[in-house]
Parts: sequence; structure tokens; C-alpha cells
Amino acid sequence: MILLMGPMADPVLANVCARLAARNADLMLVHPESEGDSWDIAWSTEGGAMADRFRIGDRTIHLSDIDSVYLRSLGSRAASTPGERMVVTSLWEFAESLPVLVVNRRQASHTNMSKPYQLRLIAQYGFQVPKTLITMVPEEARRFYDDCQGRVIYKSISAERSIVKPLTPEDFSRLEQIRYCPVQLQETIPGTDLRIHTVGGRLFATEVLSDGADYRYAERENKQRTMRAVELEPDIQTRCLNLATGLGLSLSGIDLRRTPDGAYYCFEVNTSPGFTFFENYTGQRIGDALADLLCAGRA
Repeated sequence: MILLMGPMADPVLANVCARLAARNADLMLVHPESEGDSWDIAWSTEGGAMADRFRIGDRTIHLSDIDSVYLRSLGSRAASTPGERMVVTSLWEFAESLPVLVVNRRQASHTNMSKPYQLRLIAQYGFQVPKTLITMVPEEARRFYDDCQGRVIYKSISAERSIVKPLTPEDFSRLEQIRYCPVQLQETIPGTDLRIHTVGGRLFATEVLSDGADYRYAERENKQRTMRAVELEPDIQTRCLNLATGLGLSLSGIDLRRTPDGAYYCFEVNTSPGFTFFENYTGQRIGDALADLLCAGRA
């Protein structure tokens, strides 16, 4: 049995569910919204290990029947009440206790809750990382801007999605606002964007060409974007797979930029990537690879 934890309204989870259904996989969707207001979860331990029988909502399940778990859109940020947050936390703890493949486990998933922290981990795997400043001091931000000769972008520090934008002189009057909330500034790295999805030991590389600062929002800013599947050189493939493995991720979305002189910079690793966006452009079978991984029950 494969447990899918998350809302079916999520297009990525729905995609994976469809791929698994096409394989006649034994599935169970686990999410409070699908069970009603009285939903709960209960399990126990015996001799330091999880007992074989546990209850999810009205269903009793045997641990030995579970082969793998896929967690998607199960963040506590989406929970608005203490009770909902407790349920989400319980689901994380439940998945963490299972002795099966979990895509992805909580500790591994939380590496990008702090982008600066994750960037330090990334640097250990052979990728260059951009010069970065995290500050609440407007004067430091201005000095960083000058040091980078005006080629600077800003974005969020946490896993909260934000639009990457260039810092311009028109923004200087708003720098006083960072005294109340730290901002992450990075030097602008010229080159071509690459999104690398790793699924177990498989790798899917997508080249993205765009004249916007953040290709995800190209249409919103009236910018152009083209995407195509590409083949990475073996050394970079190995680095990507080693990075995902080192972070404990069975599924990842790695954001790279290749400079004109052939250097590779890594900006971050998405621990729950919305890969359908890239599939729709390239035809890459990322969802099928994930379905195969979940059916195999091992990374």
C-alpha cells in the first residue's frame, strides 16, 4: 500500500495519484480535509517500535501493508487553528516513525526552511554559491549593492515563496522597511537557468531561457520564457545526485545557473518540487519516475 498524504486539490499530488492508479497500485489518500471535522490519528509503540495496527480516521491499517509514503502540501503554514496544526504535526510524526520509504522525511524536507542554512550545505557538494547578505540594516544593503556594482537581487530567507526581483535605485527609499524584517540580498549571476529534478537515482534536467529575473513569473511581468529538456555532463549529474542524497531527499528540485564560462552556481534545493510545471513544457516523465519509486518502496 502507498500512502499519499496531502490534499487532492494539489495538482502534483493528483498527478502522482493518477500515475499510480494507472499501475493498479494499492493507494490510500490521507488528509484531514477528506475525513471531516472529527478526523484523528492514533498509533502506539511496542518494545520501542511502532505497533503493527494503527488508526487513521475510521480506518484501521496494518503497518506491514505500507510500502511507501508521499507527502505533499502538508505544511503547518496551511493550518489556521491549533487543532489543525496539531493534526499536521501528528501526520509528520506518524510518517517519520514508519520504517518505509518516505518522500520526503521531515528533517530532510526542512533544510530549505532557512535558505541561508541550506546554501551552506549546498557549498559542500562542489557547487558555487552566490555572494549573499542577510541584513536588517539599510546601510549594509547599500554597501552590498555598491560592492556588487549594482547587480543584486533580493528574495525571502525562509521557504515561503517569494518573487525574485532585482534591487534598483528606485528601491532605496524603501530600504528602511528592512529594519523590521531581514532581507536576503544576492549578487546577480549571469547565465542560463537549469532546474534539475532528482527522483531516487534518476535525473531530469530542464534548461530555462527567460529575460525575466524570476522565470516562474515571466508571464506576469510580460517577459519571455522557453524550456527544454537537456542532458547534463556526467560530472554535474553526479554532483546533483550526491547533493540530493546528502540532504536525505528521494525527490528534489535543484536550481542551478550555468555561467557563460561554464561554472555552475546552485541557488537552492526545493524539497517538495512542483514538477508538473516542468513536465507540461518538456514532456519529461518525472511523475512516472516518482510513481516507479513509490511502487518499488525504496530510494
